[in-house]
Amino acid sequence: MKIGMARNAAPKKSRHHTPVTEPTDSEISLFERHLEMLLGKKKHPKILIVGPSPELRSLAAKFGLRTTVVANDLEVIERTAKLMKRRNENERWLEGDLTSLPLKKNEFDVIFGDHIVSNAPPYNSEKFYRKMREILKRGGTALFRSIVFTKTEKPFEKKVTKYFRIVDKKLAKRGVFAEHFPIYLVKPKR
Repeated sequence: MKIGMARNAAPKKSRHHTPVTEPTDSEISLFERHLEMLLGKKKHPKILIVGPSPELRSLAAKFGLRTTVVANDLEVIERTAKLMKRRNENERWLEGDLTSLPLKKNEFDVIFGDHIVSNAPPYNSEKFYRKMREILKRGGTALFRSIVFTKTEKPFEKKVTKYFRIVDKKLAKRGVFAEHFPIYLVKPKR
């Protein structure tokens, strides 16, 4: 495990984030409305962002939130920091698989994720969703956008609903290869 903090990133352009995969403004507004609602209930929520999404990280920075970002590669977190609209000096970086990181039970009020499936490889997805449920506080929520193909949507949701209750699902944009990007709002099953 490597730990990093927000700092100036290398000026390389990220090949991992392309216009086809990045969230649209309307998709980001769903995350923003969720944060605004949460901030109405809690002054200083703890947020975890799974994956290096510059859009979600910029959103957390807009509200000045203490944020933990988890990704499989610290260099990608650094590179995508260059794509952020706002810098967040309250951002902590953790490199590694979410399932093996030393995160406390009931630590986070909200978990955000973009392309959550890429952070939960099929051989480890059960453990991944279990860990997400474990680190969410009681009453906490997870809001994530995921790339799902028509044929894999039901199996994906079956895995998710083993540990979470789907509160809302918004169908976002469709891709070129029969993929689409639904956004799920889920609460942990306890």
